[in-house]
Amino acid sequence: MSMVMPMPMLHALKSRAGISSELFEKFKLFAQFATITNCDQNINRTGYPLSCDQGPCDLVQAEDTEIVNTYHQKTGGTGYIALDRTRKLIIVTFRGTITFPDLYQDLRIPILTPVPELCDGCGVYPGFWDYWLSAKDQIISELGNVTKEYPDYRVSVTGYSLGAGVATVAGVALREEGFPCDIWTFGASKPGNAKLAEFITNQQKPVSIYRATHNKDLIPNLPANIIGFDYTQPSPEFWIDQPSGEVVTPDVVKYIEGINNKTGNLGQHGTSIGAEHEWYFGNMTVCAPSADMYALF
Repeated sequence: MSMVMPMPMLHALKSRAGISSELFEKFKLFAQFATITNCDQNINRTGYPLSCDQGPCDLVQAEDTEIVNTYHQKTGGTGYIALDRTRKLIIVTFRGTITFPDLYQDLRIPILTPVPELCDGCGVYPGFWDYWLSAKDQIISELGNVTKEYPDYRVSVTGYSLGAGVATVAGVALREEGFPCDIWTFGASKPGNAKLAEFITNQQKPVSIYRATHNKDLIPNLPANIIGFDYTQPSPEFWIDQPSGEVVTPDVVKYIEGINNKTGNLGQHGTSIGAEHEWYFGNMTVCAPSADMYALF
């Protein structure tokens, strides 16, 4: 007998093709903010502009940016906090899988960690929660300082792959700590149970999370709901419906609304973990260390 638990439908399932040019440009920008967490200079120093080793991050490098804080731990969350004075943004990022400890977090047994401090009945993937807790105090302290100094700046949290999962729970937690923020994720796996997905979806209107998926990428389908694990993605989803390596345009990004809507990535039963996962508004791993055999996770 199946032990998979039924999951709620928050509202009517909807989808439409195409997004606005303005939103598309924001997705491209935040994808680059996430990508350059792989560049060591952005996670090891402060007081400098964000920079890109391999040169694909033209949008970020065209902005007036400054790294104000970094967190770089062997067994914890890694990323940077930066100012974007051009767009009046405070950026909080989390890096994807680079090290063996990162890989360990990716492959944890997905027994949900209860997080009543977020919402009643909510559970999160343990690796994401551990990485958030490892940097939580530092990030909250720094955000307290910079939001006082720049009260008209908007906080945005972003990440790719493992970093996207951490960014999801970090953004949700930061909102509960009194920091309204946008969450931009690329290739994020399921952050937690259906209760958490419902909470995220309704937490901040009109859109609580800008969650990008790509074609048949396997990662957003994980962890699989087997042996009773209750894992669900929040709504909405912005699904890039085209093969890897092609230039993404606004008309191929589909807006998918509703928890468990199988119109997008979820309905593809993810079959790819390589090129499909690498490509989100551009190559997301181009700045990853070339010697890292796990850079694609």
